[in-house]
Amino acid sequence: MNTYFNRIMKTCAVLCALSIPALALSPATALAAPQLRVTVVNDQTAPVPVTGAVNANPAPQVLNPYQTQGAIGDAATCSPQCVISFPTVPAGKRLVITNVSAQLGTSMGGFVIEGNGVVFFVPKAYPTANTLAVPVTVYFEPGSTPTARFFVQDATQHTSLVVTVVGYFVPIP
Repeated sequence: MNTYFNRIMKTCAVLCALSIPALALSPATALAAPQLRVTVVNDQTAPVPVTGAVNANPAPQVLNPYQTQGAIGDAATCSPQCVISFPTVPAGKRLVITNVSAQLGTSMGGFVIEGNGVVFFVPKAYPTANTLAVPVTVYFEPGSTPTARFFVQDATQHTSLVVTVVGYFVPIP
């Protein structure tokens, strides 16, 4: 118990020491510079020069959306490693996965996305969760086959595994 108390006291001392420089700042130094009014004249006598294409909509234009789902009905049938394969990336396109959601039960801490030469770990937010949904950015080149690999630690739970991946294709010249 004494060791636990000593750790708490040391942690408090470190936090206090780190907060001292913040107390030394005056309120004026913490404020931003005042706003300045700027007027841009864009008429026929003095137009603002523009080169290249101008996109009036700054949101990305997803022209080739991608969404697919894979499932294994019972993780006990493929234990200790279950793999869900997704469609192969077509020639002339790069797949960009932007979101992953999955049902994987409580005994697994997450899964990995593979198939592009690297392993991308997708962990659960907390251990007792049954599902996850996370934003990601993972690239797959033409001809590669994305997969989701699960490490089944407890095959007695008979968990169904479901993975949905969402993203888009980018044309490769």
